Amino acid sequence: MRPVLLKCYLGKSGDAQNMLLLYDHTLVIMFKGKRSDFRLSNIRSLVVSRKKLIIPLVIGGIGTCLSWLALSLGWYHYQSNLFLVFLFFAWMYYGFLGKDGLELLEGKERHVFLIKANHFVLNTFINFVKARMFQKPPAQESVSFHLATKASWEEQELSTLYTHPSLEDEGFIHTSYISELKTSYEKYFNPNDELVLIGIDLSKVEAEVKINEVPSRNALFPHLYGRLNKSAIVWLRAVNSSQDLEQKTIG
Repeated sequence: MRPVLLKCYLGKSGDAQNMLLLYDHTLVIMFKGKRSDFRLSNIRSLVVSRKKLIIPLVIGGIGTCLSWLALSLGWYHYQSNLFLVFLFFAWMYYGFLGKDGLELLEGKERHVFLIKANHFVLNTFINFVKARMFQKPPAQESVSFHLATKASWEEQELSTLYTHPSLEDEGFIHTSYISELKTSYEKYFNPNDELVLIGIDLSKVEAEVKINEVPSRNALFPHLYGRLNKSAIVWLRAVNSSQDLEQKTIG
């Protein structure tokens, strides 16, 4: 299963039936249990706007007019007609206020999902997706790799930043160039570990980056002196064996 780069719930926290999942090149919308996949390269527009609810508007409007007419002509009971006037008007007003709608334009096809979510969290997610929609491929020499445990990565799916225990213990997060990646895997992990491989564009890392020589390896390694902003991640895959770290596989 592919690792999730960023997650956002559309309702209550933990509701897997209504959420947004961003992979490295794909946006998945889970809405009322139905899954829709969209390639980022195919998305032309992604916005959140207020959508009026047509059915409550129409029913409420017609009901208000008929109830008001019955009230003015003295049909039925006065109290009942007055109650229906307020009831249908409230229903019409609810339709007029509407709900937030996530609107996605894919080619000429428009998808709208009526949602209820924390505005700040949702807008943060949408802005993150938009930035990736127009992201240019990085230069190969500026990409380094970091291996994270699956459990640690999944704990941070809701955050736009990633951290590792080494940041607190050693002051930086370890990464390796592709030439040293397989050696790092064999030296520090075992075949039973469930891992996630993170490809990082060093030119987009917001924390300080230092290229340090490690004498015991006789090689250079990029170290991140701060949490990793996920906007710098250009590649994300699950690792099942050392074969997943072959240069031809990653490239």
